[in-house]
Amino acid sequence: PDVDPSPAPAPAPARAAARASIIDLQLAVRAETDPDRVHSLVAPPRSPAPTTTASTPRATSSPSPPPASTASTAPTSPPPSSTSSSPPPRSPPASHNVLLHALVKSSELPAARKLLNEMAKKKFKHRPPADIISYNTLLAGFSEQDDAEEFEKLLKEINENKLEPNVVTYNCRMRWFARKGETFKGEELLDVMESKGVLPNYVTYNALVQGYCKEGNAGAAMRVFKRMKVMKRREGRSDLGVSVHSQTYVLLFKSLVEKERLDDALWLCNSCFAMKAAPSFEAVKGLVEGLVKGGRSAEAKGVVAKMSFLVKGDAKVAWEKIAGELSLEEGAPSSDP
Repeated sequence: PDVDPSPAPAPAPARAAARASIIDLQLAVRAETDPDRVHSLVAPPRSPAPTTTASTPRATSSPSPPPASTASTAPTSPPPSSTSSSPPPRSPPASHNVLLHALVKSSELPAARKLLNEMAKKKFKHRPPADIISYNTLLAGFSEQDDAEEFEKLLKEINENKLEPNVVTYNCRMRWFARKGETFKGEELLDVMESKGVLPNYVTYNALVQGYCKEGNAGAAMRVFKRMKVMKRREGRSDLGVSVHSQTYVLLFKSLVEKERLDDALWLCNSCFAMKAAPSFEAVKGLVEGLVKGGRSAEAKGVVAKMSFLVKGDAKVAWEKIAGELSLEEGAPSSDP
């Protein structure tokens, strides 16, 4: 899942206590279905009622005057008023972000928007200020609902509140463009991210590759895919490396075969083999037929042999049936009617 990066670490005891409270809140939120009840989970605790203590003078029959040496004493400051009310304690931002996530997940977007407004406008002292995680949560929600007006409003508010977009913010925008058939605008954001030092993750590249594949632009999808692979080698660290979702491989491979980009499709197929992963049977069938048609029977046979070696279990029977129908010799009639 695409998640926001964690803030700077707190001391160990405080971090453990905060994490425990957030986990408790998450469990409580998941168990609730009523939005009003969910709201109450992060409501400020009630302050105890103020108490006043009336000072009653001691009854004495004949008070004696103070001694002469203590007749003039230093003035004493009055005791603090016991009736002064302190503002309600402010809940941590993380708890409100959990609530926002729960509301968005349950499609209670109006309630989530109302809560975000209270946090952003600081109407209530017990509401923490909204951070970029708060806005990212709503961005994802309104994007899924295809609400362009609210999506653009949130982006404008992020800018007005001088919040720094992070990788999740950019990923939301890229998925939005891909959904609208404007993946090229999302790729432009990739350059903006790099210029601002925001590291892309697998969600970033998957959104762009899948967007281009759905638009039928296999060339652009392959360009982004290779850009991701270059970044992984350039960083040189496994914890910064960008992996590819299996669905991305399936879509890209299928798109390359359909567009008859056989060299790229063969390269991607061999990449799957190197990872001990078997690509889609139908896409492999299309690749083999394309290679044979192009006079590359030896490469086609190599693909079939590697697939037969990798596929195990019940899937092997299905693959052997497909492989048996393939014509691997040049000029042989196709198995398709």
